[in-house]
Amino acid sequence: MRLRELMVALEHWDTTGVWAFPSNTLTLLFPGDDRARLKALAAHQNSGLIVRVARGLYINPRARCLPNDLLAALVPFLRPWDLNYLSMESALSEAGWISQIPSRLTLMTTGRSQTFQTPYGVLEFVHTARRISDLRLYLNWDERRSIWIATPDCALRDLRRVGRNLDLVTEPTQETYEHAHTE
Repeated sequence: MRLRELMVALEHWDTTGVWAFPSNTLTLLFPGDDRARLKALAAHQNSGLIVRVARGLYINPRARCLPNDLLAALVPFLRPWDLNYLSMESALSEAGWISQIPSRLTLMTTGRSQTFQTPYGVLEFVHTARRISDLRLYLNWDERRSIWIATPDCALRDLRRVGRNLDLVTEPTQETYEHAHTE
């Protein structure tokens, strides 16, 4: 894949809202010799034209359609076949039950546990054996980020279930808890 071909393709897909490219998609876009394609990808990555965020996943860093929360937007590309939801430290921090901002996004997944170090931050997936039907009442869809988020109670249960440190968690008093649920 030549530089010009890649730039034209990235520009075209950007206008349609596509900013991430699994390697099998790149294979379809640029058919030919696998070794030559991999060598070209490495060269384009070194020049900064594309960014490798994980094995087999590249993004167009210049895309105008990049989501605001790029790290959360990577979740469905990294785990397309699993239920994934923001939980534990990340969800508790967003709910104000942990005063510090976690250094990574922590998610529960029906897939295997795995941590991804990306140029945009760390994504930590922790396996849960809980059934989707058992979780429905405890998950809320975040339209802005297109991701499921656990309620604070569920996130705390997940944190306890996996044996994580609870020292930073400050559960709200009954009064503040009732106030938060009446707004």
